[in-house]
Amino acid sequence: MQTQLPARDLPTSFNPGLQAALLEAASAPWITLLWGSRAPTRAMLALLTVVAARGQSVRVFDGGNCFDGYFVARLARRLGPDPHAVLARINLSRAFTCFQLAQLIENSLAEPRPLFLLDLLDTFYDESVPLRGVERLLHTALTHLKRLAAAGPVIIGAQEPRTLVKERWTLLDQLQAAAEASWMLRLPTEQPPLQPKLFD
Repeated sequence: MQTQLPARDLPTSFNPGLQAALLEAASAPWITLLWGSRAPTRAMLALLTVVAARGQSVRVFDGGNCFDGYFVARLARRLGPDPHAVLARINLSRAFTCFQLAQLIENSLAEPRPLFLLDLLDTFYDESVPLRGVERLLHTALTHLKRLAAAGPVIIGAQEPRTLVKERWTLLDQLQAAAEASWMLRLPTEQPPLQPKLFD
């Protein structure tokens, strides 16, 4: 399932229909992918904070060094009277290379609580690692993500390859093929500035 969503609707104020769809993704035992031209980090942080505020423990694997604790803490304060309890339900692990992230995924126990992966492909786009090796590493990681998704929801955030690594689109293709649900987040289109007329 491929769906397009406007990115501006996602971060903190979900409309009712969109909120229901994303919360369903955070409770269904399958792989859900949120992707776009930029990593949908704010949307995912908002979603996992909402889930934690509803009393559920969540795991977060940060693959792009993008977890914003201040944003999460501010949102937790808005969502309930005890933000410390919300934050205590968020278990964060960071990985700084594709090898660390793949190992983190491989060594994870299958659990019913949701697993959020922030900017999964960021380190896989590293040109210092040969593409063939990265493809094998991602294939193994996706095998383990499917194992984890059989027990509980796996929600993945990813962005398109940067200009210099366009040949790594195959990695995003692999990720899309592995996901049961894929949501493409599009940025709102900006209106071009009006140019003043020289003559009336």
